[in-house]
Amino acid sequence: MLWPTWERNRVPELLAELLTAYRRSFRSICRALLEPGSLVARERERTRQAARTARSNLEASIERLAAEPGVSPAELARVNALLAASHRFAHAMIELEANIPQAPAQEPRPEFRVFADDVEKTLKLLAGKLSGEHTVEREFPDLREAYSRLVRAGDPQIARYATTNLEADRMANSLNTLREQVFAWHRNARTELDESEGVRKVDAQVEAQGQGTAPVEGGKR
Repeated sequence: MLWPTWERNRVPELLAELLTAYRRSFRSICRALLEPGSLVARERERTRQAARTARSNLEASIERLAAEPGVSPAELARVNALLAASHRFAHAMIELEANIPQAPAQEPRPEFRVFADDVEKTLKLLAGKLSGEHTVEREFPDLREAYSRLVRAGDPQIARYATTNLEADRMANSLNTLREQVFAWHRNARTELDESEGVRKVDAQVEAQGQGTAPVEGGKR
């Protein structure tokens, strides 16, 4: 007999897959920015398509989750907030990719490489947390600090740098929001599990007490 797979159990896995796909797409975009002239257009298209597929899978799962019995409005709101934050990161990636120069222009800033590495690490840690890995918040890089170092480097009047700074700001905001949401989601899930286990223990105790005091025919046990 095949038992149904509840969407509430699949959403974290699918979100982890989406963030992994975004990490790979982001890496291919950064390679084109950091290595002007490199032939990575095919790689960008491949990773972009994989990210679209992962996003569609997650969105379809969330739609099914909304129709699943026992799902509270608060739980659904948390999931949709995670999806919205991931969308903001994706939109920033799209704009960053549009900023790839057709021909070598200004030298890429070393500070952008540091920021890109921190973004990749953040996405990897988030995907791991969603997949059940033991990850604590202090392991995450300080994206806001990496962003601050980035904007202090290079002339902000240069259009390419200005666009990169803007999208880096959006990325830092969206990923910091995602981190907060993922850890809050885990805390809520753990609390709900503890409460559920507590109810089951109380029910078991009541049942045991009822069985222990139940009258027996003839007044004997």
